[in-house]
Amino acid sequence: MTSYSLFELNEYIKQVMALNFTEPIWVNCEISQVKEVRGQVYMEVVQHSEDENLIKAQSAAVIWYKSFLFIKKKLGDLLPAILTEGTKVLLKVTVEFHERYGLKLNIEDIDISYTIGQMEMARQKIIEKLKQAGVIEKNSLTALPEVIQKVAVISSATAAGFADFKAQIANNEYGYDIQIDLFPAAMQGGNTEREVCAALETIELKHSEYDCVAIIRGGGSKLDLASFDNYNIGHKVATFPIPVITGIGHEIDSTVTDMVSFSALKTPTAVAAFIIDRNMQFESEMLQAMQWISQMAKQKVEFNKLELEQITQILALKPREITRSHHLQLDQTKELLKQAAKYSLKELAEHISYTEQIIKMADPQNVLKRGFVMLHKDNKTISNINELGIDDTITLKYYEGSAEAKITKLNK
Repeated sequence: MTSYSLFELNEYIKQVMALNFTEPIWVNCEISQVKEVRGQVYMEVVQHSEDENLIKAQSAAVIWYKSFLFIKKKLGDLLPAILTEGTKVLLKVTVEFHERYGLKLNIEDIDISYTIGQMEMARQKIIEKLKQAGVIEKNSLTALPEVIQKVAVISSATAAGFADFKAQIANNEYGYDIQIDLFPAAMQGGNTEREVCAALETIELKHSEYDCVAIIRGGGSKLDLASFDNYNIGHKVATFPIPVITGIGHEIDSTVTDMVSFSALKTPTAVAAFIIDRNMQFESEMLQAMQWISQMAKQKVEFNKLELEQITQILALKPREITRSHHLQLDQTKELLKQAAKYSLKELAEHISYTEQIIKMADPQNVLKRGFVMLHKDNKTISNINELGIDDTITLKYYEGSAEAKITKLNK
């Protein structure tokens, strides 16, 4: 039975690969591990299954020093963001098989457009997932106080953006006293998701102590901000019970975290300006309200003063009017009394005249004149037959003359 040594087998594989991979090829994969040692970068690259749970393929890869210098010059500040665990990349590689060290991919170039395209695809999937969860606008509906006094800040403690933010808040021209509590977290790289989510969880436990949360970092490229195109961070921000304001250092692009936040601003200093301006707007409204109240009070005082002057004038004229009115009424009353007196005197005169006539008519002489006779007994006028008796002597008085008679018979 023919057999081969391991070295012979590996040597044969090396020859086969050398014959079949004579030129560099482009390979798409995902970086799972990365480490830089003395200008050379050693990596493990993988390909996941469709559900992202299983690794279908895995290989070692390396960027040698000269290639690293070339790629670094080409990509500049974008390179650190690309050489991060979890980044999907399109690599130009030469395939090398070593008898002892096995298969290795020597990386000569990186196509950044592929990485950006993969990031955008992943970003769109995350946005769609948040929409389906119905939370994408939830944080924008939370209530931001009119006056911001206490802010929970998620940032790197050493970030220049955080230092700028603190300085602008501390040195605001209006002298507002705004408390800032830092909850440190990585702002880029593989630890960002875990540390930002942990910071949000910590703040949420005492969210009633804060008016809002600010997530800030310094400037960066699109790749630097890739950590904030993250479903877990996005979901926590979207569902956070108080407003979350972002200022993570971009001018054009908007991350998922920006989209679900209460307000997305360009830079940390823009967040500071937003907070200061909000307080200033409230103060301005209060000053305007005070000025309005003061003006209204002055107008009211002036109105009342004018009204009082008018009342004073009216009161000064009123006694005269009352006196004149009373004089007029008195004159009218006097005239009425005079008229009433005349009428009463006239009636009285008529009554006296009438009474005189009655008295005159009742005068005995006038009665006798009409043919009547007056009876007298003992110089007393007799008006009742019961005053007479048989044999009484009576005097009959006529209008002219008198006669005497003796009672012989009485008809009672």
